[in-house]
Amino acid sequence: MSTVKLTLFAFGTWGDVRPLVVLGMGLQTAGHEVQVVASPGYGDWVQARGLDFHPLRDEVHGLIAQLSARDVFNPIHQIQIVREVLPQVLTRTGLDLLEVAHNSDALLTVEFSLAAFLDVLPKELKLILINPAPLTPTREFSSAGAPPRRFPFPDLYNRFSYSFVQRMAWMLLAAPRNALRKERPGSAKHSFREFQAVLAATPALTVVSPHVVARPTDWAAHQQITGYLFDDDPAWTPPADLSTFLAAGEPPVYIGFGSMPDSKPQATTRLFVDAVQQAGKRAVILKGWAGMGAADLPESIHMLKYAPHNWLFPQMAAVVHHGGAGTTASGFRAGAPTIIVPHNADQPFWGRRAAELGVGTAPIPRGKLTAAKLATAIAQATTNRAMQAKAVELSQKIAAEDGTGEAVKVITAILDGSSPSRFG
Repeated sequence: MSTVKLTLFAFGTWGDVRPLVVLGMGLQTAGHEVQVVASPGYGDWVQARGLDFHPLRDEVHGLIAQLSARDVFNPIHQIQIVREVLPQVLTRTGLDLLEVAHNSDALLTVEFSLAAFLDVLPKELKLILINPAPLTPTREFSSAGAPPRRFPFPDLYNRFSYSFVQRMAWMLLAAPRNALRKERPGSAKHSFREFQAVLAATPALTVVSPHVVARPTDWAAHQQITGYLFDDDPAWTPPADLSTFLAAGEPPVYIGFGSMPDSKPQATTRLFVDAVQQAGKRAVILKGWAGMGAADLPESIHMLKYAPHNWLFPQMAAVVHHGGAGTTASGFRAGAPTIIVPHNADQPFWGRRAAELGVGTAPIPRGKLTAAKLATAIAQATTNRAMQAKAVELSQKIAAEDGTGEAVKVITAILDGSSPSRFG
């Protein structure tokens, strides 16, 4: 087929940008022209991977800094934050995206983006959804963005959960959607039902291992599960202090909440330290975007600025994290038992999934996290032989997959015209 110009759009942090860039590299190798649109702080990294980069006006780090000052563990507060902070940022983001994507053949992005930008996207622009968690409706399990089922009608709840998540996104993103229409006179105003119809007709790839989430039997042909999009950094060299710490004793436990904000990072760090000491383990604690750290850490704790998951996680006795899709995938691939402390979004889904697969403990919601609960979970993850064996078994299955290759193959079929665009 002839060269196709693709725009890959990611509004978010490393966990959002890395998988799309890995996919973009695969698509470019397959002969397509690829450009990435993301926050400016990722520009050098993306360009070093050989892809064209177009920066957004707003830096996602600034948004995270605003969230760090809020109580982000309360669902009501989370909705308030979305309404107060995101509208202006997303309006500018939508305008930036349109400027770059207007001459593209296809836009690859997550479902969330359509709820904000659908009204102003050109009709001739083919859309392909790249979802890091299950968001395509099915009767077989609930949406990754929905709360767990609490009544005895699973089929009914599962289907309803997707409509609920879609409705919430549509309502919460009404402000930037309306603002964008004002900036783009003549744009068509879509109803919620039209939005749902677009989602149903749009090719959607769920980039998750089929051994973690099996493809539902009631999905259409243009709705596929393709496998994880892993980003490895084989040239990375560990700092001497990290290597020395790892060699000085038994495998430690990893603890890190990645890009999750925290209004009290010192208190949270102390909670981590207390939990590790109660469990009698060593630990590597990631500073993360919340700035974890303390001046009086014991020798059994190593404070880490950065290390790639593919290098670090296989050396851990267990991994404790927030349950972001990318971090969860890396933990599963490493074969280390998982302890998820979900904060929001799809993270509770991954916490439940780890426990259901037998490769992790029951999740501990961030708002209910205590040193005692975390210590108990660490003790379980580092001593439960059955859990450890299942974690290794899952890692071996994931290692045999080629998620990027499968995704490129499916997208190529879509671009060739054998799968529908959003308007069929």
